[in-house]
Amino acid sequence: MAPNETDKERLATEDARDAKERQSGAGKLQVFGNADGKISPYLKAWVAQPDEKKTISVCVVGLIGQGTSRFLQANWNSPFEQSNLGGMFEKTGGLLQATSGATSITTLSSTQVWEGNRPHTFNLALSFYAINDALREVMEPLRELERMMGPNIEAGKESDGVVKEFIASATPGGRIPLPVILNIGRRMMIPNCVIEAMSVPLDTEKTKEGYLVRAEVALSISTKVMLNKENITSTWR
Repeated sequence: MAPNETDKERLATEDARDAKERQSGAGKLQVFGNADGKISPYLKAWVAQPDEKKTISVCVVGLIGQGTSRFLQANWNSPFEQSNLGGMFEKTGGLLQATSGATSITTLSSTQVWEGNRPHTFNLALSFYAINDALREVMEPLRELERMMGPNIEAGKESDGVVKEFIASATPGGRIPLPVILNIGRRMMIPNCVIEAMSVPLDTEKTKEGYLVRAEVALSISTKVMLNKENITSTWR
């Protein structure tokens, strides 16, 4: 169904806001990645990382690629499988079944017990391509995604000397990577996530400056914790 005028106006407003965010200076939100205004925001995904003060200063936006998926696994187990005469006395149970055709297995033996859910997993394929600026639209988004995965651990500098460098490097108290917020097509908003893996081919076309012209990024992103029913509802929009 074609979008009506209201939808077109809303998309135009959203695109104008994105463009304004891209042009923001230091201390404001900087958006790296896809700048193609002809692409619907419903076909894009955003990854942002709030700092310790819950302020978002950097966001990466890419085109949603094929293979992007949302995965949830519930952990069910059958702890009673051997809780029957045949299980406790294997030979006796086997003899009983062989001679009488009867079995000691009951429906309780196959009852599954819930042992929690795994965190939600999002296998995200993001596409970046250069229209005007390969550095801003391809290279810097890749850099920022990697930075989101990096910790903030104290490390010494060579200029400090060997002893000071060793002491600084051995000092605990650094920060683990901060959680990210995932926005998929403006219809799924998932906070408190972690980027578990990132893969990007480096053998695609490049500019004369050596910048990638396009990149297909594979991200594995998971929620930090299992989501309750009401939490799941809030991630769908």
